[in-house]
Amino acid sequence: MESTRHKPTRAVFRCGLTLLGLTCLLGTADARPKPSEQFPGPWLEVTQEIRDVLDLNKVSACSQVIGRQSSRNPGEYLLYCTRDEKLWTSWRVQPKANRVRGPGRLFEGIAPSDSY
Repeated sequence: MESTRHKPTRAVFRCGLTLLGLTCLLGTADARPKPSEQFPGPWLEVTQEIRDVLDLNKVSACSQVIGRQSSRNPGEYLLYCTRDEKLWTSWRVQPKANRVRGPGRLFEGIAPSDSY
């Protein structure tokens, strides 16, 4: 049978571990870079390879498209696409993997290029 003296000590220990775990989880959420840091720019003309991946994935929203390369993963690009220069959508493309994610909204702190 367990002594009643040790129960409060164990409870404090468990509570401390729980708080430590939560603190670590919250700390890692802040460690993720902002999109403007992950895709610092400048805007680039999109390559034919990226256009081919968009076609392969049947993305029709990108008649006009600009891109930024990821600073964390050089094989990933953030694209801003439009058909009418009014409605813009964001896409993430990994050409080597033929992977496309989107559409999404534009990121705060990353405005479309002035050249459009």
